[in-house]
Amino acid sequence: MKNKLNRKKLSIAILIIVFVIAIIILSQTIGKNNIELIGLSAQGPRQMMGYIIRTKNDKTIIIDGGTIDDTANLMKYIDQYNNKVDYWFITHAHDDHVGAFTEIANNTDVQIDNIYISLNEYEWYEQNEPSRAEFSKKVIDTVNSEKRKENVHIPQINEKIQIDGIEVEILGIRNPEITENSGNEQSMVIKFNTGKQSLLILGDTGEKSSEKLLKTQKEKLRSDIVQMAHHGQAGATKELYEVVQPKICLWPTPEWLWNNDAGNGKGSGQWKTLETRKWMEDLNAQTNYVAKDGDFTINLK
Repeated sequence: MKNKLNRKKLSIAILIIVFVIAIIILSQTIGKNNIELIGLSAQGPRQMMGYIIRTKNDKTIIIDGGTIDDTANLMKYIDQYNNKVDYWFITHAHDDHVGAFTEIANNTDVQIDNIYISLNEYEWYEQNEPSRAEFSKKVIDTVNSEKRKENVHIPQINEKIQIDGIEVEILGIRNPEITENSGNEQSMVIKFNTGKQSLLILGDTGEKSSEKLLKTQKEKLRSDIVQMAHHGQAGATKELYEVVQPKICLWPTPEWLWNNDAGNGKGSGQWKTLETRKWMEDLNAQTNYVAKDGDFTINLK
């Protein structure tokens, strides 16, 4: 009788161990099929933009990255990823988007395997955006440096890049013919498609490049998730967002800009964020992720 009881206890113990092992294996399998989208928050007083995508097999994709003040926060993640970035997409040469990139690319030993960037010649920035020409030159010099130039790719319209099951398509590149709101209108527009979910990155796309996108890429713009152009104010047009029809909106927007607060309370500023927020309410966008609330992670399908 005692032997039977001991055998029964042993069988139960073995079943429990098998069950626990199965749960561990299953959880690891689920984790490997998971794609993470990480949104970065401003570490200084200014607006910024930075996103990280971690693929199911641990490839690291960075989009912009933020200001120089945001370098340490971005490096915190890169350090976790073995000091390596597989793909770095740069929307345009403004310091609130790629200040951190220039610091990391020039002053660290981070391995960056692929840099995708669409730039004009320096003379274009000098002529059309003189107040930011010095930083534009810094970006140009960085990607042309001996340290980084072999890994730089100049994307073409409708170019597709396959990254660990994610299809990346370039829907917009530099627009040298647009010289009003000039630097913002040079933003690269990128669509990420997992097969089940899509993400549209607009950078600082403005009115003129919105019109161009609607003329040339209208059938490709619809996306589940959209990054709100120009930090959610005075960027892409309402007509563009109506075509995108997003369910989720990513706002690279600090609190003062989110509330259009110039120091005297909500609505006291000249920015257009409250108007853009109303557009997205009218489009029944279900969820907002706002940089003012801190770093966040979304699990993509």
